[in-house]
Amino acid sequence: MTFIIFTKSSVMKKLNTKHLTLIYDDYLIDPSIINKLIKNTNKKRNKVEYDYTDKFNPYLSFIRDVSSEFLNLYDINHNKNKWYMDVIRYNLENDTKRIDSGLAWHCENDNYPNVITLLLYLRIDDGIIDGNLRYKDMNGTKHILPLKSGTTIIMDGNVLHKPQDPYGTGLRDLVIISFEK
Repeated sequence: MTFIIFTKSSVMKKLNTKHLTLIYDDYLIDPSIINKLIKNTNKKRNKVEYDYTDKFNPYLSFIRDVSSEFLNLYDINHNKNKWYMDVIRYNLENDTKRIDSGLAWHCENDNYPNVITLLLYLRIDDGIIDGNLRYKDMNGTKHILPLKSGTTIIMDGNVLHKPQDPYGTGLRDLVIISFEK
């Protein structure tokens, strides 16, 4: 069994957004866990949704528990028992056209009640072009946050953001877990 130990001395970068947005530049979970949650298909973009009613999947419970403990470490209020999860894999092969995420500018509270969200970027292969995260700062100015494998973002459900549509070659794996506050 693997144990994960977090320390509050971990360096977090805070973005200048109207609501809480913190960047942690390391993994919270092993990237291979995604293979237990999503099936490989011929689709360029594959998404599976889960929530707190999925009680008997140990992989979901593990992600929920690790994410919740990470939020607890930083005293971020959330309800561990009410959560929503999206698991997304882009599987690109010499794509020269961007693969549409289907997402406009949005905040997580558009989809779920008052939430705090963790975006766990598990894998972004070197051949993936773009696919970074766009966000709006305190003044509404748009910025691009460069992402890499292992980047974890804690984001209040009110933060406006939009992923860049990626292209290129490789995998881009992401787990998004939102907890009700």
